[in-house]
Amino acid sequence: MNQQAFWDAAADSKEFSHPLDLNRFSTLVPQESRILDYGCGYGRLCGALRRAGYSRLIGVDPSIRMIDRARAENPGVPFQALTGDWPLPFEEAAFDAVLLFSVLTCIVRDEDQRAIVAEIARVLRRDGIVCVSDTLLQPDDRNRARYEAGMLAFGRYGVFELEPGVVFRHLDSAWVANLFADFTRLELLEVDVRTMNGNPAKAFQYWGTKPQLPGHDSLSNRPDGAGVG
Repeated sequence: MNQQAFWDAAADSKEFSHPLDLNRFSTLVPQESRILDYGCGYGRLCGALRRAGYSRLIGVDPSIRMIDRARAENPGVPFQALTGDWPLPFEEAAFDAVLLFSVLTCIVRDEDQRAIVAEIARVLRRDGIVCVSDTLLQPDDRNRARYEAGMLAFGRYGVFELEPGVVFRHLDSAWVANLFADFTRLELLEVDVRTMNGNPAKAFQYWGTKPQLPGHDSLSNRPDGAGVG
């Protein structure tokens, strides 16, 4: 079973818990901003943002069943099923903010994670906000044993097989900092979450901006019609 098939099968039963700090988000992202939720799942974050007064939203995900659930639970929010992880079907600098919640954990290879981050940078305007939330390496014996087995099978510590053919990856803070080195970091913090299977876990949340170039895009001078309604 591959990742997409796994998520299609799990779409109606899994619940996600990584928190979005709406107070912090609102101080960084005005309500007229264009926001992309990349790997939106069943639309939990888009729904929360819509209730908080944001209307220029779009969520994308490769799981068709997740998108079906997102549309059913969040009427009025546009959602789109992806045919691949990248490139995204949006123009450069189309968004003022991008959310990436529990996506990197589904991507095992370094080069694929870098490709996703590069694609985020492409569709994010200069000085735009990126917020990333994902699972850190866990210190407990159960996870360490999984990581050791994953190191032997996949050549990367932190990778583990959740079930036959379905592989996930937990991350360390140093790799996260490296992955987003081209962004300006605002904060990298740890939060407590529960996994989709209900287990307590340590996660990180990264807040950053795409560096501003003198005289380039800003929320006030970017042309309208940048590729999302």
